[in-house]
Amino acid sequence: MQSAVDAVFKLGLLVLLALFLYLYHELGDVGRYGYVRDGELEYVVDSKTGIVYQGGYSMNHLTGQEGKPKK
Repeated sequence: MQSAVDAVFKLGLLVLLALFLYLYHELGDVGRYGYVRDGELEYVVDSKTGIVYQGGYSMNHLTGQEGKPKK
């Protein structure tokens, strides 16, 4: 009887851990955009795509491709 209760308890802990990891993964995009300030310069960095935005322009720092805002 004791081992059955212990097994159910451990199984419950594994289910809670799996649920926590699933929710952490699904809600992980909350801090996607980071604000960086270096003296007078201000940037917004998209940590998922690697694109840096500054003053209406963007640059992918992984490929070096620049872009202007579309009007």
